[in-house]
Amino acid sequence: MSDNFITLEQAQEYIQRYRNNLPNMLTPDYDGALVYSETFDASAIQTLLDQPGFVGFKAYYGMKADNKVCSIFVGVNENGEDMMGLLKGGGGDIIVENGKPCPPLC
Repeated sequence: MSDNFITLEQAQEYIQRYRNNLPNMLTPDYDGALVYSETFDASAIQTLLDQPGFVGFKAYYGMKADNKVCSIFVGVNENGEDMMGLLKGGGGDIIVENGKPCPPLC
């Protein structure tokens, strides 16, 4: 079994701690840069999962021009390498972003 699973209680604890500390995590210049969550279409995630050579995915955090932090998902191959164009003819062009942020879309 994967070691990526946690209990519901752990998830609730982590999420609540993040939300409680969010207002204090950033300087006023970056107020509103972090969100509680992002929602992604299942079809986008499925496309990422269906890449040839895919064994996992990595979540990067990026920052858009408006200073909003975003999640970026890329595939990982069996060698632990990011699949961002690395595998000629074997996937790697799928990068998932543009989730729906909460707030405002909660």
